[in-house]
Amino acid sequence: MRGSITILGTSSAAPTKDRFHSGQYFTFLRDVVLIDCGEGTQYRLLQYGLNYQKINHIFISHLHGDHYLGLPGLINTMALNSRSKPLTVYGPSGLSTILDAHFSSGKSHLSFDLTVKELQAGERIELKSMTCEVVQLEHRIPCYGFRFVQNQSDRKLNITRCEELNIPISAYSRLKEGADYSDEHRQIGNAELTFPSGKPFSYGYMTDTRYLPELSEVFAETDVLYHEATYLSTLIDRAEATFHSTAQQAGKFARLSAVNQLIIGHFSSRYDDLKPLLEEARSEFPNTELAVEAKTFEIS
Repeated sequence: MRGSITILGTSSAAPTKDRFHSGQYFTFLRDVVLIDCGEGTQYRLLQYGLNYQKINHIFISHLHGDHYLGLPGLINTMALNSRSKPLTVYGPSGLSTILDAHFSSGKSHLSFDLTVKELQAGERIELKSMTCEVVQLEHRIPCYGFRFVQNQSDRKLNITRCEELNIPISAYSRLKEGADYSDEHRQIGNAELTFPSGKPFSYGYMTDTRYLPELSEVFAETDVLYHEATYLSTLIDRAEATFHSTAQQAGKFARLSAVNQLIIGHFSSRYDDLKPLLEEARSEFPNTELAVEAKTFEIS
């Protein structure tokens, strides 16, 4: 397994008895990322046995409370438990001011270096195993989506062919980087000695946005896409007025983008039964799943 996406919170503005505010624990190869940190996030991390000290990057989509109010508490708990490794938080303009005010007012001391960076639409953020593309969404305040793409891995050696042609082991690392092989007697193209590394994994995250079909090219052929589905289509007027999407629109977007799998979440607290939301999204895009808290989607 290369990684996983664990759902920590799926409710929209108001929590319910069994749905907390937005949060996802996303691991992929050498990266451990928290996406949004609504109220109750650290409780869910503890409840599900997820090590919050392993998180090295936190991405906050926007500054509505249901997406970031759990952040000061989580950072404080990390420090109380003697975290030493640095943490980088990415978020909209204003997040640094909020955190500075919180920690300075309480005279809090952090045991680690905390860096807060402002997001810019279109920028690419390099992590260890992935690159995050920041996408401008449309909500009542500045809001960003994210598309995480696996960094291109080395080509895979065709060991059988290398052995047949007596390629020295000392040349293997250069071959994996894409170089041809040559010595004083011959030159052999890389394609004969290696296999392509394969399509890199990608994960898209779109929350708190009106329906934006024009972004389908940005998220084209994404392996797994999380898209908000706050309302059923019977409340499309409400969705448009509050800059949110319906479950049907989430399904349409996934179909237009030709993604592999769709996960819907950020459900209005008015819905106790989520099955109608799932059915509506599946009417447009059959390979849709609900973002149910505690559910983990494995990346194999």
